[in-house]
Amino acid sequence: FTMKWKLIINKFLVLLLFIVHIKATVFADEGGTVMEAVRYTISSQIDAFKDNDVKKAYTFAAPNIQAQFPNPDIFGLMVRNGYPIIWKPKNYKFTTFKDLGNRCIQRVLFQSYNGSLESYDYILEKDGNLWKIAGVLTINSAGET
Repeated sequence: FTMKWKLIINKFLVLLLFIVHIKATVFADEGGTVMEAVRYTISSQIDAFKDNDVKKAYTFAAPNIQAQFPNPDIFGLMVRNGYPIIWKPKNYKFTTFKDLGNRCIQRVLFQSYNGSLESYDYILEKDGNLWKIAGVLTINSAGET
């Protein structure tokens, strides 16, 4: 190869690496935005439960949940009785996150006021431009990593 070709190849490789880097940055940012939106939805619902605002909490439920529990009061009773640690947690933190396109799974570790820890997988679905909670699954504490 001549010096000219080496220079052209080097410039091409630098440009290719730059394009790959830009694409990775854009997609990483997009993934971060999805994760942030999902976490915002979950946090907002938990805050609404803490404030005893079942009407607001109900707005974060996906259509399938709203069909099962046709009004906020029934929905609130189900959460209060079935998921007391979600209704009034002492603390919670987000752990693993999976983006599956139009669905996401966010694992949340809750701490109760008596100190017990429980993990739940929140399943969220895209509803227009918003992420809505389509289900919450209990995770065995033995399965916590």
